[in-house]
Parts: sequence; C-alpha cells; structure tokens
Amino acid sequence: MLKNVLILTALVLVFSCSKQEEGQFQLEYRMSLELPPDANPLFTHVFEKPIASDWNNFLAAHNLSQTDIVKIRPRSVILSPVFNNAISYGIISEAHASIYDLNDPGGLLPIGDLYDNIRSDEELVLLPGLADVKDLIKNEEFVLKLEFNLRQFPGSVSEHFLTVQFDVFIN
Repeated sequence: MLKNVLILTALVLVFSCSKQEEGQFQLEYRMSLELPPDANPLFTHVFEKPIASDWNNFLAAHNLSQTDIVKIRPRSVILSPVFNNAISYGIISEAHASIYDLNDPGGLLPIGDLYDNIRSDEELVLLPGLADVKDLIKNEEFVLKLEFNLRQFPGSVSEHFLTVQFDVFIN
C-alpha cells in the first residue's frame, strides 16, 4: 500500500512540474504612465491607453496569415521605472493588467495579476494570465489597462512603463 502511494505521489510531482508553454513568436507592447505624489492609498488607480497592435506588419514580417495563428497568450507583464529611479514597488499592494477592444469595454480580458505584493524589487512582475487574446490583438487597436492599489502615498512623481509580452502560437 505504501509503495503504491509513493509511486502515485512521484507521478503527480513529475507531471505537475512543467515549463511554461512558449510560442514560436513574441509580441511586445509598452504603455507609459505617471504616478502622482498624492496618489491616495484609499483608491484604486487606473491607467488606460489605446495601443496600436501593428498586427498586419507582424504577419507580413513573418510571412504568416491570420489562419496560421492558433492563439496568443500573455508571456510577461512587468511594471518598471522609466529612468532607473530608485523606487520601491513595495508601496503597491496589488495590481491587475487587462486588455479590451476599444469598442467593447465590457469584453475585458485579464492578462496579469498580483495579489498581496510583499516584494519591493526594482520591477513589479505580475503573474501572466492564460487568456487567449488573439481576437483583440488582431484588431488595429486595443486598450491596455493597469489597475493597482497602494499601501501609502508615493511622496514624489514617478514615471513607469508597463511592458507586456505575448507568445504567438502558430500551426
């Protein structure tokens, strides 16, 4: 009996530890934002920006067509300072990134989340989501959205980039 339990446990461990699936191509988009010094910790701070997808140029550059694309998933979502400023991202308690179609704000797709941030690194790394965002990326434009809550007032103006990378999977 004990032998069977050990074998079953070993199998579960072997098959549950897997590397993140990677696409054949990557797309990267960047949004800049400015955090004011008086950003109130009691409010959720929302930053949105329409982003040109440049989708047709991507397809042409890689000699692909729309039918070649199987799915597009978030690879990484990172908030970082613009000018290597000494900033502690420990003031952010939680953050959520998403995208949506400019004509359909209700069709929000989550692409990255961070709950109960306890780190104060030089970058804020959100856990990438699993949503297939192909239908949004193939539009000429989509909206990139970042929401976060603060633990305290920032105290000074700071500029940041939200950099999002997507894996593109083909047939």
